[in-house]
Order: sequence, then C-alpha cells, then structure tokens
Amino acid sequence: MTTRQEEILLHLYQFRFLTRKQIQSLLNHKHPTRIIDWLNKLTDGGYIRRYYNPSFVTKPAVYSLGLKGRAYLKKHPVKGIKIPLLDRVWREPKLSKQFRCHCLFIADCCLSLTELVKTTGAKLHFYTKTDLSNLKHLIIPSPDAYFSIEEVKGQKKGYFLDIFDDLPVRMILRKRVRQYCQYYEDGDWQDYNNNPFPAIILICPDSRSFNYLNRYIKTMIEEEPGLSFYLALRADVKTRGLIRGILYKVEPLNP
Repeated sequence: MTTRQEEILLHLYQFRFLTRKQIQSLLNHKHPTRIIDWLNKLTDGGYIRRYYNPSFVTKPAVYSLGLKGRAYLKKHPVKGIKIPLLDRVWREPKLSKQFRCHCLFIADCCLSLTELVKTTGAKLHFYTKTDLSNLKHLIIPSPDAYFSIEEVKGQKKGYFLDIFDDLPVRMILRKRVRQYCQYYEDGDWQDYNNNPFPAIILICPDSRSFNYLNRYIKTMIEEEPGLSFYLALRADVKTRGLIRGILYKVEPLNP
C-alpha cells in the first residue's frame, strides 16, 4: 500500500462515494493515468469498490471503500477515523443512486471551495458528515458539511451546509430551518466555541423550494438577528461551484 493509495482510502472514508476525477483533484495530482492505475489495483485487491455500467459510457465510474480497505484502516488507524463507521462498508453497495449523487455533490462543493481559496490565499477547513459524526454540542442531525474559511489576516468564518435533494417535502424544509433556529437559541455552539455562530447555506433543487424557503426563513429570523441564512440553487452550484456570487442572503421582513 503506497501513501497515495492510502490517501484514496481516507478520501473514500470521508466522502463515501467519489469519481476518478474527484479523487485526482483531492490528491492534487496532474496525471490521470497514475490515478487510474492506483484505482485499478485497489479495486482488483478488494480495497475499494467500483460502480460502473458500461451501457452508460457518459457516466463515470464511482468508487467507495471496500472490505479490504475497511480491514486496512482498522489495522492502520489514522487520526480522526472513527472505527465503528468503517462497518458501513457492508451497506454501501445497497445504498441508492440518489445517495451516491448526494455524496458526489458534497465532494464537488469541497473541490470548488478549494479552488476558490487558491485565488484568495485563504485556508479551507472542510468537514463532511463523517468527520462530524458523534461530535458533542453539534446540531442533530448534523449538517451535510461544516466548513470554515480562514483569511490571511487570521479571521475565520464558518458555514453549515445542507443539501436538499429532488422535490423535498415542505414540511422537511420547515423542520430543518426550525432545528437551526432552536440550535441557535439553545446556545450550544456559543457556549463551546470561540468562533461566531456559523452562517447556514441551504442548497435547493429547484426555484420552487428556493422561493418557499426564502419566504419562510424571513419570518423565522426576525427575532434572531444573529442568524444568517443563504440559499442557492443546486444547478448553479453544479455549474459554477459554491461561490459567493450564487449565494442569496435571506433578509428578515423587518430588518
């Protein structure tokens, strides 16, 4: 097992599902043939799984951690890995395509932010739901990701990221907003973190859910001036990345 191959296992542990291009970007590697060679060897050895349908040649292969990869990480634990989470590799092949796409989208968000900070000189800290698992004093259920951007001058701004898949029920949208409002009111973050309460980014699958959330959040944050919600359309994030230009800040009805 080379250091680079071990890195691939760790990225699959963190994001659960990744494409070859995403893995190459996460490794910051210039040569796709080398990545393909590593992936083939890891797949043939049972360290990772490959999901690919030759009938759909335009869709790239997707990878997840395999049984031998689980055994390797249990035998060679790395700081931050939660050993009980490795047991989910048994369930990975049975998870829905929608869930796989959800994980791939989160990885795309991380990669777009990585490219963004390269242009500003800032530092990105990105944590997936796997990284956040079992953390005390965090909102339940945990967000899809938490990330912070540390500016050159040392200023750090944090964000919770939630991604709604196709056609979410309005009740689910309302419930999630209320959970964040309650979490803010309870003060768990404020009591156990020195950094300001993170802004909340909600990625919507369509304009209908976007507009509904905008109207609903406006009424919820009138009494919570410390809460900041941002909305974005999934299609915009997919084509342009998670950049400030596509984020819409929700303002209270009576600022």
